[in-house]
Amino acid sequence: MNWTHFGEAVFLGLAVGLMLWVLKKHDGQSRLKLWVIATGTSLGIYLALKMLGVPSEGMGVRILLAFSIMMAANTLLQFLTLLLWEHLARKQMELPIPRLVIDVLTFIVMATLAVVLLNTLFSVKLTAFLVTSTVLSAVIGLSLQDILGNVFAGLSLQLERPYEMEDWVEVDGIQGAIEEMNWRVLTIRTRDNDLMTVPNATVSKTVVTNYSKPTKLHLTHIKVGVGYAHPPERVKKVLMGAVSDTSGISTKPSPAIFLSDFGNSSIEYDVRFWITDFSRKPHIADAVRSRIWYCLQRAGMSIPFPIRDVYLHTVAPDHEDKLRAELHADIINELQKVEIFKPLTESDITTLADHSSILRYTRGETMVRQNDSGDSLYVIRSGSVEITLKTGKSEPVVLASLGPGKCFGEMSLLTGEPRSATVTALEETQVVVVDKDGLKALFESNPDLVEPLSTMLEKRREEQAASRVKASRHRSKIQDKSSDKHKEDLLARVKSFFKL
Repeated sequence: MNWTHFGEAVFLGLAVGLMLWVLKKHDGQSRLKLWVIATGTSLGIYLALKMLGVPSEGMGVRILLAFSIMMAANTLLQFLTLLLWEHLARKQMELPIPRLVIDVLTFIVMATLAVVLLNTLFSVKLTAFLVTSTVLSAVIGLSLQDILGNVFAGLSLQLERPYEMEDWVEVDGIQGAIEEMNWRVLTIRTRDNDLMTVPNATVSKTVVTNYSKPTKLHLTHIKVGVGYAHPPERVKKVLMGAVSDTSGISTKPSPAIFLSDFGNSSIEYDVRFWITDFSRKPHIADAVRSRIWYCLQRAGMSIPFPIRDVYLHTVAPDHEDKLRAELHADIINELQKVEIFKPLTESDITTLADHSSILRYTRGETMVRQNDSGDSLYVIRSGSVEITLKTGKSEPVVLASLGPGKCFGEMSLLTGEPRSATVTALEETQVVVVDKDGLKALFESNPDLVEPLSTMLEKRREEQAASRVKASRHRSKIQDKSSDKHKEDLLARVKSFFKL
């Protein structure tokens, strides 16, 4: 027995066993395991033939040896790729080496090895072959020029790395997140969850916009037209208020409002804000547009539409008066439900209604903010709100949720105290707003109303204090900051505020 070949067989068995043992720790490598077994079998057959004394000069043995060497080289390259590229570079060192680079290097190694084997085992003179196959090479090159162009373009793009996996890009009019990069095409997943493939040659020749680089910050524009009757500075203030509280908008850099153009029917404003999640751009833009509409509507500002046709229709002379009368009746009906207004007569309620208005808020909007100054009361006509209290650096505590018929802000209306809590709309909410001027007109015509309203206010304050303590998980953290003030004469404070 040839002990040299026996040692080679033992080494081969140990190598195959070691590789299978390593692959056992990696899931999804069944294909590579088959390559290892097939390579070991092929080399084992060659060594067996050598041990039996079969001459190595035979054509069959040389073909088997060349086949075994090619299989062994391919298996070894795949094994090293798994260990060095997948495990070490990507997972341990976090180096995103492009797959195309690995594939090209593997092809070069295998092609070089094939040339060496042809020259060594079969004495093939490649120089003469290459010279005589010029025409054939030209034909093959012309037929594969598109494929080769995509391959080299893909290699160049992955070396330069203008984008990475999951980046949001726009290529040749296609916008989406990068799903896959390979040797031929770039695959993009659009917002409609469709996969679009763009050839690498096309990518290299067109403008590529990467919305994820150099940072995740992306400037978004929303154009809105407002009527000429409204002063720009006031419009900008309203628009800024609509944008500032919208979820998903970055505070640094802060939003900005620019007057961009004087249109045919409106003044055009460019609302600019920054986002960090480009995938949510349509959702954030929708929220901003919705809040702009509500804020402009509450401020009494119109969004004109381009006039193209004139439609004539007959309106009764008293049409506007009827609409105002219906609105006034609705306000009276809502005010009659408010508990602190129980002492008021129908005439008094009518006086209050003359100085009241109806406003609308969208979901998530802050209606009043804790510690802000205020002198108005809100009566919920439809929808619902959430009342929260913030103490120190802790998270805000939810005190209550209010629905139709409930009110808030009575302390600010009657005493001018800063807002004691923050109120946020949980859905689209309509409120009747009663301001100080309406109550002042009522007190001036009937000063005796101050005392019963003050009594109702004190009762209401005690109920709110009890609800705060009950809602708090940490009773010691939520205390009435105005405990000393409540010992004072509430009636005197109301008279002082209204200068009665």
